[in-house]
This record gives sequence, structure tokens and C-alpha cells, in this order.
Amino acid sequence: MKNFDSRTYSINDFLEWYDNDQLVLAPKFQRRSVWTDSARSFLLDTIVQGKPIPKIFIRQSVNQKTRKTIREVVDGQQRLRSVLSYLKDGFAISRKHNKEFGGYFFSQLNELGDETQNTILNYEISVDLLINMSDVEVLDIFSRLNSYSVTLNEQEKINALHFGPFKRLADNIGHELNDFWIKNRILSEHKILRMDEVSLVADLLISITEGIKPKKKIKSYYAQFEREYEHDVDILKERFVSTINLIDDVFKGSLSTSEFKRVQLFYSLFTSFYYLEYGLPGIDKGREKISELNSSKVKASLEKIENIFKVEDADLLSKDEKTFLNDSRRATTDEAVRKRRTEYIIDIVMGEA
Repeated sequence: MKNFDSRTYSINDFLEWYDNDQLVLAPKFQRRSVWTDSARSFLLDTIVQGKPIPKIFIRQSVNQKTRKTIREVVDGQQRLRSVLSYLKDGFAISRKHNKEFGGYFFSQLNELGDETQNTILNYEISVDLLINMSDVEVLDIFSRLNSYSVTLNEQEKINALHFGPFKRLADNIGHELNDFWIKNRILSEHKILRMDEVSLVADLLISITEGIKPKKKIKSYYAQFEREYEHDVDILKERFVSTINLIDDVFKGSLSTSEFKRVQLFYSLFTSFYYLEYGLPGIDKGREKISELNSSKVKASLEKIENIFKVEDADLLSKDEKTFLNDSRRATTDEAVRKRRTEYIIDIVMGEA
């Protein structure tokens, strides 16, 4: 028999329960982890933008002495603590998360208009109510829920821990280019659901600002950039998307059937195009902007590289061609391998190989 109920409650409901001692935020089975200021700010930015947050689980019962309904937060403690703290001016949303509301405490939002505070207070949160359940039953429910959970991959774990401008930039570009990844068969819809597009964009953003690095360094750069990210995110996004558009223009719909749709080769295609257009730290070769070259000639140059993969007898290849072929098949995300591939593509496009 069903012994839970799914409902929605406004933030103002939670505030009233908390003020009336009807909301228990630290029951004995709740985890004690504490969110960072950045995580709390990111949550409130999600709310003020009217986007959904994960549901909260509450065990509801009646105190027989006081006749009050008591609500114990089983899952979602840190979300509610963050929301309530914000309502009581415990912190302000960071400007790096929201330019309009950043720097304002909740009590100051009326300076932006009468409806701003009301919009937040009326925001609805989905809740599963566990009616009069024992501790044993509650623990059993979460054991069952975890049985169906998909283990997070590396990028999903990274995304769950970071909330800074670099993370938001990688997310934003990755999502905005969703049609590009799928149309050109660079990533499948399933891989995009597991955040592979964000991982690829983050990897490429690192190459833009820090130079070509091994993929295994992504996690450390997320941590570094969480503390401080000095780059102009608007310029980075503009240049990133412009490079994607240049690739699209050169291939004219044929990228999906080319060797360059493979992620490791697309990485090097992007870094070589970006270098020729804007430059890259750590590479010092001749440059001529792709946007000023004849796209048909550029495509013909890239077809020379694709032909390397069609040669059945490797002895017919030059030394550089053999190296490129091996670098496309082994240790493909190592720094030295990535740099050799990028420089080879640059030389081919510039007619120097």
C-alpha cells in the first residue's frame, strides 16, 4: 500500500514551518556535508531563474503533545538550509552566477522591483512526503532508490562539485552546440546525456587558455578555476563558437562522414583551427586565419589527412604520416600526442607538409 505522497510546496511554506519550529533540518539519518558558498549561490541562481531543482524527501508526523505537524528533512537538507539562509540575509548571490541579482541580499531585492522577492517566495519545490514512517522504513527507501541510481562518471562527479564561471561556461557552450555534436556524429545523444559534450568543451577551453594539455588534467583545472578564473567568458565563448562555425563552413555537411568526427581527431581539428584564427599558448608556427582562406582549399588539405587512414600498407606513408596515424590510435589524449597532431594539421592546412 502506498505510504508516501508527492506534492509541491512554496519556499514561503518552508519558511513558515521553519519559523514555527515545524521543520527539522538535521534528523539522525541525514548526511552532515556542508555546501560551499559557491554551491549555495548557484542553487539560488537556479531558483531566481525559475528553473527546477531536485525534489526533497520529508518524513511527516504529528507531535502528540503539541499537536503540531513535524516535517523532518530526509534528503535535501543542504538545499533547504541554503534557501532559508538566503531569505535571512545569510549570503548574497554571487555576481559570477547572476549579473542582475548578484551582490544583493534578499532584503535588498525590493530595490529591483516589488515582485522580485515574491517570485522567490512563491517558487515551488517538489516534495515526496513519507507519512509516519519509521527509521527502518526510511533507510529501506533510500537503499532502494540508490539501487536504481546510475554510477556517476568522471565528468558528472566534477560537475557536481564545481559552480564557478569555468564550469558554467563549459556547460553553456556544450549545451548550446547540442545540434552540432549530434548532426556531425561527434557525440551520440546517450553520451551527451552523460555530459561528454561538457567534458569535450572543457578540454578545449583549457587548450585555449593554458595550451594543449592531457585530458586527465581536466579535473585539476576545474579545481584551479573554481578559485579564480581571470579570463573573459564572453570573449572565450564568442571565439569558441566562431571556431565551430568555421569548421562547419569548411566541411559543409561532410564532417559526419569524415575521420574528423572521431573525438580525438575533432579535438585536434578544433585546436589547429583555433590556433590559425587566434593563436594558442605553447604553439609557435606560421599562421593565417582560416576565415581568410579559401574554404575549399582548406577542405582539400584536410582530405589529404583523411587519406592516411585509407592506406592499407603503412610502408607507403611518409614518416610524418605514420606518426600522425599512430598518434590518432594510441595514447590519443596525451599532451605530446595531441600537440603533434595539432601541429601536423596546421602544417597541412598552411601547405608546409
